[in-house]
Formats: sequence, C-alpha cells, structure tokens
Amino acid sequence: MSTAVANFEAQAKSFLSAAVGSAQVGITPAPAPELNGLLLQLPGAAPVYLVLNGFRRWVPSPATLNQLFVSGAKIIQDIGIGTVSEGPALSANAVLAKADNSDRVYLVTNGVKMWIPSPDILNRYQFNGAKIVTVPSILIDSIPNGPNVEGPHSV
Repeated sequence: MSTAVANFEAQAKSFLSAAVGSAQVGITPAPAPELNGLLLQLPGAAPVYLVLNGFRRWVPSPATLNQLFVSGAKIIQDIGIGTVSEGPALSANAVLAKADNSDRVYLVTNGVKMWIPSPDILNRYQFNGAKIVTVPSILIDSIPNGPNVEGPHSV
C-alpha cells in the first residue's frame, strides 16, 4: 500500500471516528464530501457503499462492484459509516460510458449521466477505465444530465 493511500485511509478513519465520537445519543448522518470516492463497508457486513458527492450510496451487487471498479478496489471497513448521509443506491446496471466522438467519461446510474471531469477523479473513485463502454453519441446525448462526479472537498 502506498504511503499516500495509507495516509488517506488513516485520515478517513479519523474523520469517521471523530463523527461517531461526537454523536450524543444517536448518530445524525451528514454529507461528507471530503470522503468522495471512498468505498466503505461496516465490518462483518456484506453491503458496500460508495461515497458519491458526499452521500453514501449502496453498491447493490458484486456484479455492479465488478462492472464499475478496479479489481481489488480498496474497501475501508469502519463502524463510522453511519455518520455519512445515505443517498439513493447505484443502479444494478450502472455503467461507465462515453460517446464515440468524445473523451468525456460518465457514470450512468439511476437514469442520469454524471460526468467524471478528470482522470484524477476517475482514479480517486477507483473506477475501472478498462470497463468504459463506448456508445453512439446519440445514445449518450439522450440520457439526462445529473450532477458531475465530485472529487473530495470540505464543506
């Protein structure tokens, strides 16, 4: 594991631990855009979540995980995942796609396309560039725009 990855994982766990520690009786989830791109899992539980634009979004199946992410993608197991607000699950048929006449890559899920604006963001999310499907531009153009996929940032 690279030093940068280890440092970031430590920072993510520190953030999650601090959020859990600050909860009084129950945990009040909040968006966590500083964790954008992380895959999270509660230790001992099957569901895997992607933090996408500040929200924890369920990856609905191993097939979806395989379709979107690099083999061996790092999944952080932490009891603090409940501190991140939950958004809608990714579609079971979510895909990475681009038009045949463009280099713009999109995450297509839940009936919208979300532009991934840079290779750094693609890598941060551990998306698998080899799984990008090239389709006719008319098909990409027919999918409504959703928000762009955001890199990590603080509120």
